[in-house]
Amino acid sequence: MAEHRSRFPRLANAMNIALFVVAAAAFALGIIALGDKKDLHAVYWLVVGGLSLKGATDMLRPRSTR
Repeated sequence: MAEHRSRFPRLANAMNIALFVVAAAAFALGIIALGDKKDLHAVYWLVVGGLSLKGATDMLRPRSTR
């Protein structure tokens, strides 16, 4: 049981890192699409990047229990 508890933080950290990498890649693709004047692609990738970054930060932020 204690082994299960120690795996969860590692899994959560790995998921946060993966979401952050996805966010950075999506932002980069959005910037490239802006340079190529592909507005719809740019908006799509910037939204994907924003949502990925929000997901990564929401997982790190402790929630208060009421």
